[in-house]
Order: sequence, then structure tokens, then C-alpha cells
Amino acid sequence: MFVLLQIYPLEATAEDGSDDNCCLDVIAVDASKATLERFLTSYERRYRAAAKAFDAWDNTSSDWGEEHEHKISELQGEHNLYGALVSGTRFKILESRIFGQLDPARAA
Repeated sequence: MFVLLQIYPLEATAEDGSDDNCCLDVIAVDASKATLERFLTSYERRYRAAAKAFDAWDNTSSDWGEEHEHKISELQGEHNLYGALVSGTRFKILESRIFGQLDPARAA
């Protein structure tokens, strides 16, 4: 199995340490790395467009509020996205091991 990770930059971490979403999200899981690579091509394009739209909309002089949450939800729906919208986010596909299917000889 392969997983597609959405990895946020460290500056996306809440200053008070209360961030329960830091610093990555699992966006997709598939048995085929090629399938995830094709998905990522489209997903990353949509993600970058949504993050750019959010940054253009956001008035950084105001504190984070309900209007920010509403705008993110709106953009996530419009672009079919998951997780936070943060400029500088990276994506990575990794091979995953599923619990219970590990080779005991390799675990030693």
C-alpha cells in the first residue's frame, strides 16, 4: 500500500501548541503508486489554486475567525480538497506497511 501525505511547513504550527492537525494529513491510500501519482498531479494543481485564492482573500491584519473557517471550507468544497490550505505545503507518496502484515523476520 502507498499513502499520499500533505506535509505542512513548520510555520503552520499554532503558536500556543494547541494545533491537533500539525504537521501532515494522509490524503489518499492506494495499492498502486502510479495511481496516487496521477491523483497527485490533479490534486496538487487544485490545492495550489485554492491556497493562492485563500492568500489573496485573507486580510492578515485581522485575527483568525469564523470567516476564515468559512472561506477555507468554501475553497475545499470548490476544489475538492482536504486538510488545511497553507502556502508552502509539500506532498509525498510513501510505501506503507499495514499492521498485522509485517514480516516478523524483518522486525528483529
